Amino acid sequence: MPTRFLSLLVLVFLALLIDAKAAGPSTDDGLTDVVAWDRNSLIVDKKRVFIFAGEFHYQRLPVPELWLDIFQKFKANGLNTISIYFFWSYHSPVKDVFDFKTGPKNIQRLLDLAKQAGLYVIARPGPYCNAETNAGGLALWTSDGTGGKLRTSDETYHQAWLPWAKEVGEILRKNQITNGGPVIMQQIENELSESPKYESNHTLVKYMEQIKKAFRDSGIVVPFMHNEKGMRSVSWSTDYRDVGGSVNLYGLDSYPGGHGCTDVSKGFRVVRDYHQWFSNYAYTQPSFLPEFEAGWFMPWGGNFYDECIAEHDPAMPDVYYKNNIGQRVTLLSLYMAYGGTNWGHSAAPVVYTSYDYSSPLRETRQVQSKFHQTKLLALFTRVSKDLLSTQLAGSGAGYSVSTRDVWTWHLQNLDTWSNFYVLQQTDSPSRANRKFSITMTISPGAVTIPEIELDGRQSKIIVTDYWLTNSTNLLYSSAEVLTFGVFDKPVLVLYLKAGQKGEIGFPGAKREFTSYGSPSPLEHKTGLTDYRGVDQSFSKYRWTQAKGATLIDFATNGTNKEGLLVYMLDIPSAWSFFAPATTSNPNVEPNEQIFVMGPYLVRNATVSNDVLHITGDSEKKTTIEAYLGRSSVKIMTWNGKALQTTVTPYGALVAKIPGPSNRNILLPALTDWVTADSLPEVLPEYNDSSWTVCNKTTSLSPIRPLTLPSLHSSDYGYYTGIKIYRGRFDGKTATKANLTVSGGAAAGWNAWLNGKLVGGFNGNGSVYTNWGNLDFSKATLINERNVLTVVTDYHGHGQTSEGPAGPENPRGILGAKLYAGNSQIQFSEWKIQGNAGGAGGGYALDPTRGPMNEGGLYGERLGWHLPGFDASSWKKGSPTDGLEKSGIAWYSTTFKLNINADLDVPLGIEFSVPKGTVTRVQLFVNGYQYGKYVPHIGPQTRFPIPPGIINTRGSNALSLSVWAQTDNGAKLEDVRLVKYGVYETGFNFNEDWSYLQPPWTPERLKQS
Repeated sequence: MPTRFLSLLVLVFLALLIDAKAAGPSTDDGLTDVVAWDRNSLIVDKKRVFIFAGEFHYQRLPVPELWLDIFQKFKANGLNTISIYFFWSYHSPVKDVFDFKTGPKNIQRLLDLAKQAGLYVIARPGPYCNAETNAGGLALWTSDGTGGKLRTSDETYHQAWLPWAKEVGEILRKNQITNGGPVIMQQIENELSESPKYESNHTLVKYMEQIKKAFRDSGIVVPFMHNEKGMRSVSWSTDYRDVGGSVNLYGLDSYPGGHGCTDVSKGFRVVRDYHQWFSNYAYTQPSFLPEFEAGWFMPWGGNFYDECIAEHDPAMPDVYYKNNIGQRVTLLSLYMAYGGTNWGHSAAPVVYTSYDYSSPLRETRQVQSKFHQTKLLALFTRVSKDLLSTQLAGSGAGYSVSTRDVWTWHLQNLDTWSNFYVLQQTDSPSRANRKFSITMTISPGAVTIPEIELDGRQSKIIVTDYWLTNSTNLLYSSAEVLTFGVFDKPVLVLYLKAGQKGEIGFPGAKREFTSYGSPSPLEHKTGLTDYRGVDQSFSKYRWTQAKGATLIDFATNGTNKEGLLVYMLDIPSAWSFFAPATTSNPNVEPNEQIFVMGPYLVRNATVSNDVLHITGDSEKKTTIEAYLGRSSVKIMTWNGKALQTTVTPYGALVAKIPGPSNRNILLPALTDWVTADSLPEVLPEYNDSSWTVCNKTTSLSPIRPLTLPSLHSSDYGYYTGIKIYRGRFDGKTATKANLTVSGGAAAGWNAWLNGKLVGGFNGNGSVYTNWGNLDFSKATLINERNVLTVVTDYHGHGQTSEGPAGPENPRGILGAKLYAGNSQIQFSEWKIQGNAGGAGGGYALDPTRGPMNEGGLYGERLGWHLPGFDASSWKKGSPTDGLEKSGIAWYSTTFKLNINADLDVPLGIEFSVPKGTVTRVQLFVNGYQYGKYVPHIGPQTRFPIPPGIINTRGSNALSLSVWAQTDNGAKLEDVRLVKYGVYETGFNFNEDWSYLQPPWTPERLKQS
């Protein structure tokens, strides 16, 4: 036996002994065995499954019909699970009020659609979520201090969140997999680091136990899990210092990219400590990454997502996700798989309107190239059942390969002796082209493949003894396996970059074959290896990958009676390859698929009456090819239309499908604007008799008011949106005032004295709270009832990471001092106005959009943004004319769209302003605040508007509030509709969205 191979086997044997220390039978939570696990993988319904999940937040896409669109795109691109945050803040506007049924808050519909799409659900109901959402998802009514000591076992806090757990827990209970639903596990809290003292009586341990008990009392029987916030602590694992609070499944969140956004030379360093981490701290459990980087959020004043080319690079999933596989990760959830939009005032201060997150599925619902690349791995893990019970046989630079410039992870299945070699650059940021050989374990002994190539930031998974059926063994392949299916014969799908060399091997003698498609000439040779002193021969085939798809139809021979069809694809062809499942079970078997290649998206494929029906989306005219292994099926339909179908010699169905290239989409210009003043409150004579008087001399807030009475907006039930204050004082002696105002990052404020601008703050992307002096020298004072009107912007309540008090950091005016010269004098009165009716009244006025949709501007309170509001008496005026001095103007118009029902045309609104403009613009579409445009801070200028918010076949109401922060005034240079793409689709976008767009009612007239 060759010395090199003997040494390799010794190393493998030693590694397997070490790595097998916790191997044993599966376990469960003692309440159900429908979901079980061992150190290798999750086991659902007695079958192992690789969990490849994607994070989705329904709150960030408030159109239930589009949830299915997202889920189908997840499924089509290989995901089998969705991870979902349930934000307490979204469903509970005021204490003891819960809404789980109105429009986009209907989570039963959400879970039904997940099941319909064939996806498992990981439920994450908090009570704290983080997620760059307002207050981290805590109910905003706790922001005034009435919620107690947040994220502890404090009884006040316990009693605050307990009703939420009961209400949402009851819905989740009904939708567990044990009750026929899709929920397979539930997260407890979120990224809560355990105390380093590990004391059973610690408040965090008690808190975790409280949450676990609450959800178990609600009937949750599926396993609990938690997500560690990076490698910063070791928390809640049953395998490490378990003093209480532990969960069934330990998870580790990881965002390792460290990309430079616009500078692709930075970052891109993979983490090689995952296997050791899990071996140390969760060795009886499968390796689980509940949040793994699929993108990253962007702050106010930072880059827009389109600029972050490093995050959009398909090399990112290719290298990083395969690196996870190499370290035995078998539960992987991408954060975010679809980001969506921080509409209304749902964002935490750390993010702006877009929550695109550079996700694989863009905010516009478009599939980007890194999702195509992700699909190649996701479909591989779906059918590679031997990957779900492996040991780490070895790893390192130069392991099994001819150069130390390449790092290898070697996984081996001890039952089947299948091997998986994950190859990557040792220096992961490297863009060098590496050509090298690899020596691998195969069942007859060992084999050396003379040329493997890594083209810069590329990773490969090389398999050996990869069983397709009980009688068909892929002895090895240097081309990567995309997937395989079991039809009338096995069908194997491989992929390589065009120009790279591939080699595959099979046991036994040469098999005759026929080639089709792109020319990739296949060269056969007989391989020879030594096993226990006996020569073993096998057949090997080499080729250089051509552009496009090559089909190799292997005939049966003496050792294989099944035959074999091999698709050899270059990367673009692989990206257009789909394997729609023929089962609703998320755990898809190789014989429960249909293979389809060519379109932009394949949503579903079914057979009835010997006709193959395929639904999907196309972005161009192309050829569609399908393989299902049934000779009686000779006709295909595409989105309900019969195709002129031919059958290839190897049994596939082929046809042409149309694209949208000849479909002319004309978007109307936004004209016929009308305008009105939306800041009459600056006038001294404005009637504020119905406003809330600020008269509280104490506050439960952990941040004390700087002056009394308290002017914290939460103390008066106004949580979200712009607030307006009116402070009064008598006499002409006042010379200045000093205000401290907090609205979150990039928020600004202005003050007017008797209608004259006297100061403010234009905002800064890194400033949350600002104080400023107001100079009264240019204002006219009167003897009685001078009015200081202050408008404060709002960019959300903080997450718990925001010092000093997180969600309880007050918003609005924190302190107001009035001076006559150097002597402080007093305001006689303060009043406040926020969103119409406050949180409770706002919910009653508009339960569909909810109180987080609006703020306290005059136009918002009176419902000028709502469909059906009559602005016919307003004067003509365009936002491109704008304001000549400081103030807030409202602009409204309507427009119609008539986009064909078989088209998906993602739309948005784009703004531009003259250079140097200081303004704050809110965008309302059919009543929804769907954008905050702050051009002097940035970065966002385009705002996607999904169908259901915008009517693609009907009338639309569009409104803008334009706040000029200086007496230079403000105007827009342009505001226009834009399209991001055009797709012919089988998805139904011809919906009646009226239930999501409740119109204006006269009740709004009472809110001035």
